[in-house]
Amino acid sequence: MLQRRHLLAAPALLSTRPARAQARPFRIMMLLFRGWEEACDGFRDYFAARRIPVELIVRDIAQDLRRVPDMVAEVRQVRPDLVYVWGTSLAMAALGPWDAVDPAKHITGVPVVFNIITDPVGNRIIRSHTDPGRAVTGTEYIAPVEVQMRAMARYRAFTRIATTFNPNERNSLSVVAQMRALLGDAVMELPVALDSARRPDPDSIPDVVAQARRAGAEWLYIPPDTFLNNHRAVLTRAALEEGLPCFSASERFVQFAEGLAGLVSRYYSVGAFTGFKAEQILRGGRAPESIPVETLTRLSFLIRMESARRLQIFPPVGLLRVAETV
Repeated sequence: MLQRRHLLAAPALLSTRPARAQARPFRIMMLLFRGWEEACDGFRDYFAARRIPVELIVRDIAQDLRRVPDMVAEVRQVRPDLVYVWGTSLAMAALGPWDAVDPAKHITGVPVVFNIITDPVGNRIIRSHTDPGRAVTGTEYIAPVEVQMRAMARYRAFTRIATTFNPNERNSLSVVAQMRALLGDAVMELPVALDSARRPDPDSIPDVVAQARRAGAEWLYIPPDTFLNNHRAVLTRAALEEGLPCFSASERFVQFAEGLAGLVSRYYSVGAFTGFKAEQILRGGRAPESIPVETLTRLSFLIRMESARRLQIFPPVGLLRVAETV
């Protein structure tokens, strides 16, 4: 298990106003699902920019939810000033439903901010975006599904799209359900295969992509999905070989693989925004349940031009005026 500590009291990068003196750094336990990444950088750097001394106690379950009870027990023992939780699956396991918290299993008695969460209301992490219902707040990182679909159609109109996902991931299932409600039969749902232990099989990814192409899909939509992220190179390369453009809900499939496009929130920026919410609690004295859960107001339309060239599917000129090319 990754165990890392950071002690930060760096000069301000965004604000020149001096910070109020603290008796000690704020202690924040960062509970991670798949290791340290760009959103964690943004969260950490926010405090440095604001000259807020913090001690970050980092714990990573490495995608193994069986480690959650030990993590929760450590939170009870350490009693940090704040807990940061990364990811939908970990938040659901460590926090429980907002209206059915079990103090024997879930984190209680400590303010919590979450980050890189999909549909926190639908997954019962909070009661509503404006009224979380408990001492938990945070950020939601993907654009609304309807907005993503409109962005995809702006690049290239479609009548039929396919989506693939890990059927074990609640965040993916939530997004796919929203797509189904919005587009009906225009959506072809192609979950990756599960092996005999009901674990997603990466070897099935090329076959799923080929199936989408044979069925006449004009786009392959990639929802937020940790399993697919772990195999993003295989997925996006298979799509290129099939001549099928990929549109992603998260930046990694375009920025760090060969996906064609996506309407995304930058992980780093979402992490910094979560840091702002943490500051409201730690220095502003606000109750987490009084702080709304929000998305970034500015999204990035990413286009990978090399993939556009290989597919011979180039974006409209008007879209290039607002998009970021990578």
